[in-house]
Amino acid sequence: MAATKLELIENRRSELQAAFLAFGSASGQLSGAFDALRAQVAELRAELGEARAGKEHLAARLSALITGLPGGVLVLDSGGEIQECNPAARELLGEPLLAQSFAAVLARAAIGAGGGGLGEPIELRSGRFANISRRELQSGGEVVLLADVTESHLMQVLLARQQRLLTLGELAAGLAHQIRTPLAAALLYASQMTLAGRTPADLARCAERTVGSLKQLDKLVNDMLAFTHGGAAREAVSVSALLEQVAQWLRPALHRGIRLTIRTQAPDLMVRANAPSLVSAVLNLATNALQAAAGDLDLELLARRAACGRAQIVVSDNGPGVPAHIRERIFEPFFTTRARGNGIGLAIVKSVVEAHQGSVSLADAPCGAATGATFIIDLPAEDSE
Repeated sequence: MAATKLELIENRRSELQAAFLAFGSASGQLSGAFDALRAQVAELRAELGEARAGKEHLAARLSALITGLPGGVLVLDSGGEIQECNPAARELLGEPLLAQSFAAVLARAAIGAGGGGLGEPIELRSGRFANISRRELQSGGEVVLLADVTESHLMQVLLARQQRLLTLGELAAGLAHQIRTPLAAALLYASQMTLAGRTPADLARCAERTVGSLKQLDKLVNDMLAFTHGGAAREAVSVSALLEQVAQWLRPALHRGIRLTIRTQAPDLMVRANAPSLVSAVLNLATNALQAAAGDLDLELLARRAACGRAQIVVSDNGPGVPAHIRERIFEPFFTTRARGNGIGLAIVKSVVEAHQGSVSLADAPCGAATGATFIIDLPAEDSE
């Protein structure tokens, strides 16, 4: 009996010893694993610190870069409100900017803000000019870049002025020749009026021809003035209203067989223009069509909105058209195919349209069409709001 109890105690002791050994081994392994984990945590903490320092350094460099950029930078939220801006943006647009609607800021800082980003700079109330570029952000909102293009814009204006002066010199040389004929006729008829023995009928005829020659001179001078005043002050005007003014000038010249149609595809279409100059340019194209017509004529004036924020005025007719061999020369000063033409009209149209940052072109005739001419005046559209 006593031996059995001793064996039981020995067995329990052996089990306890084995358990303590296993516990000691597990504790050692756990302690080693904990030490390794602590080392890994320390290493990760160091890497995180380095990454944070690198991120802060990168953020500081990016902030310094944006601050030092010569162009304006704006960051908009999804609602179009300005969240961030740099000093160049503040200088161009003025304060306040942060927490302001970009559309409201642009309306406040710009004159006729509606261009920009389409190749045309916007004019700021400070007298500077800027191009606007906008890009969507993946996280939502937009980044807006404003490039100060004042110097390049002024250079373009100066270059256009120099080109106008060069062309004006050519016009002046040609105009002197054009003036000589009506001036000589006016002097001749005026001198005839002073001769003795002239009857009242002779005097009336000489007076009439003298006045006719002087009117021709007056038209030449007015055409020259229209060319030189192509860059006159401009304001936002309705294209529909411009075409209606052209129609008012044309209607007295219309006769049986001549049909005039005015069409407007975009009633709210606006352009920034010197209205009298632009009306004169369109009227010149329409008058050419009337003068070229030998009989019945359908003349159409069309206003339409084109792509990329452009406005177009189309003058088309079903008259004799423009011969292929002179199409490239029709806008040259003093080039004309009419015996009594002076060749200034289309040169004036080109000058006026280019002064409005636009272009004028003679469209190709439709396939199979042997007659008719279509002139297209392309201009920057103005925001109607």
